[in-house]
Amino acid sequence: MQTFDWDGKPTPRLGFGCASVMGRVGRNDSLRAMTTAWEEGVRLFDTARSYGYGEAEGLLGEFLQGRRGKAIIITKFGILPRQPAAWKRWAKPVVRAVLRMAPATRSIVRSSLVGEASAGHFDAKTMRASVEESLRQLRTDYVDALLAHEAPASMMAQEDLMAALEDVVREGKARRAGISSTGRVAAVIAAEAPPILSVLQYPASGITIWPAGFSEERWRIANHPFGGAMLANRIMKLFATMAADFSINASLREKLHGDPKERIAEFCFARTMQASQPQWIVTSMLQPGHLRANIAAIDSTRFTADDVLVIERYISANRLRG
Repeated sequence: MQTFDWDGKPTPRLGFGCASVMGRVGRNDSLRAMTTAWEEGVRLFDTARSYGYGEAEGLLGEFLQGRRGKAIIITKFGILPRQPAAWKRWAKPVVRAVLRMAPATRSIVRSSLVGEASAGHFDAKTMRASVEESLRQLRTDYVDALLAHEAPASMMAQEDLMAALEDVVREGKARRAGISSTGRVAAVIAAEAPPILSVLQYPASGITIWPAGFSEERWRIANHPFGGAMLANRIMKLFATMAADFSINASLREKLHGDPKERIAEFCFARTMQASQPQWIVTSMLQPGHLRANIAAIDSTRFTADDVLVIERYISANRLRG
């Protein structure tokens, strides 16, 4: 995989998202996926204090023992985990099995079982406490980036929080600080934020063009390139339809043949790169087949900008019909 330099650490463009770790995906499957990702060259791991009922950081820290020097760790503050009731902890393995068989129920389950977090905590004191707990859970004395989780643009006007983030970086507990938010917020911060916010994470479909005044010194990390499991499955089915549609250019139809997981990854990564040119793309890769398809696709040049445009129009047209 093509690599980029993160403060002296070469790391591939593809990052491992931990949002499902110890939540939708259990301990053994999570460790298996992390091991496969590491063996395939992935070095960037994106987590948060709230992921997995607050347990994802601990498992990632366990996995990275002996590997920390080569790993890039991104974590987040601002959403506090809440421990689920005892019956919900007991039910997690059952829920995971249900989600594997019926992914369409994910939003319902998440609202009733997984939605156990408290958002919007962007004061300096809470940030400090969150950082210390993250470092303890991750078994490290620093993280490579500390991001404000689902932060509003107004956060950058909080002088005490900006000063506290500068202190955390100066103390070496975080190498960089930034935000993880919507594309709109990322665009505003890209143009207006103080230098301390040097890392921007945003949904892959959230930005089509960076604003005037955007600083290339701010690193860009796109997440959610597939737009969710249901949309990804729908696009895979549409690819099969397109490959047999003679109104589509023969060259593009030929490109659509092959492993459907790999093809959709190539398309989604190409669309993301062409839209906002991030240095890194983070996605959840807890299933071995998806992980290997993403690794194979991340450096692909299969789909041109014109191909992406044709596919997007086809998806939009069929979405309207559906």
